[in-house]
Amino acid sequence: MALSKIGTNSLEDLSVTSGKVANDNIGPTQLNEAANYDFTGTVTGAGGTNTPSFLAYLSSSQNIANETATTLVFQTEVYDTASAYDTSNGIFTVPSGQGGKYFFTFAARASNWNTSEVAIYLEDQASQSRIVFEDGDAHGDNNTFAVSGIADLSAGNTVKVQYYQNGGGTTSPRTGVKNTWFGGFKIIGA
Repeated sequence: MALSKIGTNSLEDLSVTSGKVANDNIGPTQLNEAANYDFTGTVTGAGGTNTPSFLAYLSSSQNIANETATTLVFQTEVYDTASAYDTSNGIFTVPSGQGGKYFFTFAARASNWNTSEVAIYLEDQASQSRIVFEDGDAHGDNNTFAVSGIADLSAGNTVKVQYYQNGGGTTSPRTGVKNTWFGGFKIIGA
């Protein structure tokens, strides 16, 4: 007697009480990839890696002259997955083939500053700068500027942090990863 396939639509409810998948290779023929599933175990391989990503901080003092926009150079990297942040000039460059939406964050702790302003700048390939995100007007001691935002970038675009202060003299932000840092990561591809 020859056996034929039995379609699941011909089985009555609760007819099959247990079953076994022959191997761990469950794919589109076993699951509907467009459906939503609730899992109780660990799911691996889902989502993105959020790379490239970097985090760097100001590890030595950098002077900010009065009434001058100065690019902050965060000299020490905590991590940089694609070697895309340059500790010599403070610029993050989007690597080839890595365009998309990026999240950037920056913080600087000031000491006795008056009327200051910080901004994360995006430079396009034609070197035309524009402000992406900014924070300003902190006064007094131990004020922390914090700027975060999302930008749509292409390969070759560069991002940097600039600081402007007009307190009357030269000053510098506090150093250390807890005080003055700059980081970012890719959220999604182009």
